[in-house]
Amino acid sequence: MCLIALAWGVPATASAPQQTAHGQPADAAVHVETGTLDGAPFRIDMPVHWNGTLIVYYHGYSETPVAFDKARPNAMGSGFTRRGFAVIQSGYSVTGWAVEQAMSETETLRRYFIAHYGQPRESYVTGHSMGGMLTLATIESYPSRYNGALALCGLLEPATWAIEHGGAMLAAFDYYYPGLIPGPEHIPTNVNLDQALAHHVQAHLHDNPTGYAEIKALGHFKTDEDMAGVLVFLAYIERDLEQKIGAPTINNANLLYFGGPDDNALNAGVERYTASNAALDYLKTWYTPTGVLDRPLLALHTSYDPVIPPDTVSQYADLAQRMGSSHFFVQQFVKADGHCNISREQTLTAMDELLAWVHSGRRPTAGLLPTTSKPQ
Repeated sequence: MCLIALAWGVPATASAPQQTAHGQPADAAVHVETGTLDGAPFRIDMPVHWNGTLIVYYHGYSETPVAFDKARPNAMGSGFTRRGFAVIQSGYSVTGWAVEQAMSETETLRRYFIAHYGQPRESYVTGHSMGGMLTLATIESYPSRYNGALALCGLLEPATWAIEHGGAMLAAFDYYYPGLIPGPEHIPTNVNLDQALAHHVQAHLHDNPTGYAEIKALGHFKTDEDMAGVLVFLAYIERDLEQKIGAPTINNANLLYFGGPDDNALNAGVERYTASNAALDYLKTWYTPTGVLDRPLLALHTSYDPVIPPDTVSQYADLAQRMGSSHFFVQQFVKADGHCNISREQTLTAMDELLAWVHSGRRPTAGLLPTTSKPQ
């Protein structure tokens, strides 16, 4: 599995046909449809004995086109379909940062599902990582379409903050390790920002003990592997967004670095960048959370996440409180290290928590995700 897929959540695999195709998976109790809608591949997993509930799933950031094979089990949805839930997911028409395209293409798929399979009794939206941001954006923007939302290891802070933080990390790394990772701006398309480069970076981290200590503190990294992998991934995102927007997104001109042993030298010596209004406007649009909720939103995160730090979810809790929506938001966590290191059983337990909240009004308890007593 590639570096980027590891960083951003559950990948989809295999190939999708260009025309709609119907077929039965290995589990004959589930009917699978794959195809393409408006240039975006999709998959529908429909239990023969459907319970009337629809799960709409957003996948995370992917550097390669996502496609689906109806002959293979659904890595994301199999746990849900065994319980009678229908699961739909779009592969999006573009790779990388696809927030703009994913929302409209997933809505097209939802309407397609209703037209061909019937109106759900209930609908829930969920997704990993960037898909968690899409889950948030969807429940904030279109609450009438869903009964609730489950954001898994989601990016719940403004995209400007997340991308600016990533760019600032790249600028700091370039100060201590000039040229070790190409960029930080205008990275050529022929540069492989991949696992091989991450291994190369990791091998040279201790060449600069001061820089190593500073970067480790800034990113709260637990391991050298995390540090190298995340930094290369951040470079990939920067290049991806620069190509999509037509302008770099690094914006550390007014940032004061703090938390490491060499902050004064870093702040005095790091190169400063100012992003264009076009770049910032795009990120503000795709997406800036409003904090306004009209339906329950449960966020589940690992206790250590080197890609999307858990405190970003806490920032959303503060926003929801200020907007008078705190009664519709709960954050829970699992005891695990790594990005999206949430098991299928834990995901199903979190969905149980959300369903109970919607059906009975019993708001989940914030904090550690309860241990499930139901068969998964």
